[in-house]
Amino acid sequence: MTARQRALDAVCPSGRLGVELGPLNRPLIRREDGDILYADHRTTDDLRAKYAGHESVIGPDAQPIVEVDLVLEHQTLAEALGPRAPVDYIVASHVMEHIADPLGWLNELAAVLREGGVIFLAVPDKRFTFDFHRRPSTTADLVGHHLAGARLASPTQVFDYVSRVAEVDPFAVWAGRERNPKPIFEGQLARALADARNVAAHGSYYDAHCTVYTPASFLEIFREVIELGLIPFEIARIDPTERNTIEFFVTLRKREVASPAERAAATPTLDGRRHDELPEVPVRGLRRRLALALRMLRTGSIRGSEEGRHG
Repeated sequence: MTARQRALDAVCPSGRLGVELGPLNRPLIRREDGDILYADHRTTDDLRAKYAGHESVIGPDAQPIVEVDLVLEHQTLAEALGPRAPVDYIVASHVMEHIADPLGWLNELAAVLREGGVIFLAVPDKRFTFDFHRRPSTTADLVGHHLAGARLASPTQVFDYVSRVAEVDPFAVWAGRERNPKPIFEGQLARALADARNVAAHGSYYDAHCTVYTPASFLEIFREVIELGLIPFEIARIDPTERNTIEFFVTLRKREVASPAERAAATPTLDGRRHDELPEVPVRGLRRRLALALRMLRTGSIRGSEEGRHG
């Protein structure tokens, strides 16, 4: 299933009112699918000007940028929606990782979502993106930035992002190659410190991946924050990263009527070895298959010496 097919399956847009955040020129939910409102921090004309040099957005073969219905630059989603709230669903593809305080953001979305409504998230899997060298975020990271009321990426988030981003070929990672990708640019640590200092001094906006996840780490974090009662959702479904792709999909359902413990208990489970660690190196050759089969019988895994060789 494509991301669009997964979104349609999750939100069932026909006859319902929904919002898609930051669709740009590739909305997952289209006008013909149902009553959909497109929201972004800029107007359509502003977005066209911002991406004028981006072939994938403005180029001759690109789809046109959608007409923005809700401009969020100087108002909340609740303010932008006004009497049209509550809505039945919200779609956000590759948005949450840019939010300094994901828990606060999810609570803002919950405020305009009816009971039983869903949020569909497409989230990059750090194992196959430029976040490859970064450690997954923790519950402490999300709770800390939430309690601080973070509105912009913090110096810590900026430094971690800039100092670790790498040139990653996701197909090579899936195939067991390029397990130690190179930094995106030279002088990475010095640049990270300079950018973090600038954010600390001026409180300026910096577009970074503020949080980082694998499918398994996402479930671990959000089960805990749900149990703590910090967000009024349960994880209704997770579709982990498929081979040769870079993202996974999460459906959150608003259930304020249930207790935090009940909502946390509904969290799906995933095999951490498959959905948190790097994928197994493909086995080639009969002799090699036999050797790895023996290792599996002895240790329960074909990892070990392979990981040392490939990163």
